[in-house]
Amino acid sequence: RAAISVEMTRAGGGFGRRLTNDFVAEAAIVSKATGKPVKLAWTRTDDLQHDFYRPFGHHELIATLDGDNRVSGWTHRLASASKYYRRDGVKPEDMWTSELYPDDFPAQLVPNLRLEWLAVTSGITRGSWRAPAHTANAFAVQCFVDEVAHAAGQDPLALRLAMLGPDRDLDYAQHGGPKFSTGRLRAVLDRVAKEIGWGRKLPRGRGIGLAAHFTFGGYAAHAVEVSVSPAGEVAFERVVCAVDVGRPINPLGIAAQMQGGTIDGLSTAMNLEISIRDGRVEQSNFDGYPLAPMRQMPRDVEVFIVESAASPSGCGEMGIPTAAPALANAIFAATGVRLRNLPLRSQLADALQKA
Repeated sequence: RAAISVEMTRAGGGFGRRLTNDFVAEAAIVSKATGKPVKLAWTRTDDLQHDFYRPFGHHELIATLDGDNRVSGWTHRLASASKYYRRDGVKPEDMWTSELYPDDFPAQLVPNLRLEWLAVTSGITRGSWRAPAHTANAFAVQCFVDEVAHAAGQDPLALRLAMLGPDRDLDYAQHGGPKFSTGRLRAVLDRVAKEIGWGRKLPRGRGIGLAAHFTFGGYAAHAVEVSVSPAGEVAFERVVCAVDVGRPINPLGIAAQMQGGTIDGLSTAMNLEISIRDGRVEQSNFDGYPLAPMRQMPRDVEVFIVESAASPSGCGEMGIPTAAPALANAIFAATGVRLRNLPLRSQLADALQKA
């Protein structure tokens, strides 16, 4: 029996990467081969080009409206490579469970709902990224709600509230269950709308976007106000976030998590992409994978914590899912251009020229 002692380093900033321990195996193999203790350190290029990447996906959504202009049907089809790449114990028929969550909005809120997942074969190593599938799915769903609202001639906030319906608790089987409260999601939506001044008249080239989502037992919403230049440069005028994670234990910690998650979500949505050519990752440093500099990001992220008597839940993932869709919806409100692919920055100038 091998005498192995593992000393865990408690450090933040992994965002899911440390769930996969290939670097531990590498150190053990090198040490065994040399017969000596080794210190293994990956360079930034090693890390960027040999990561476990958040799965790519293509979403197709369809909605129907009834005679009263209410959403009566909803179809969400997702083609993606499952996060469960080489995951021991995961059966082929369960690969979809990391990609779609059957109880996510608008499940149980529309009379007719259909979810479909289509497996994409890929050799790219894949794993968790901050807020798992909620990151991409909330972007697709919350942007699509905006599209439905505009197609139906409705206010995007009013449509969201109408879809939520009366305050009630619904069964929720995935992360954060066992219940999902429509009233608590309504409350964070109402709060960001109030704080940002939803519905006020804005000058040309300026717009506000909203998004809200339930994940990991908590409720979060963003309202983002941007101005967009004719050349496609985006400036953040205001970013407002509201969160309900149950009874607040550490308000400063909650605010910090929401601010960090918001910046992470906006930076990723604007700039970040991994591309593969001839079987290799093209990006090798921050010149090709440009984290947003301070001048690109909002001067402040205003966080409003909703007081709640509910049991506390974690908030490490809460700031991510709604940041990107609120931004994309704000860009549409400012320009009339709908961006459906990520990252956004590389597309906006071309889209404005074609509009």
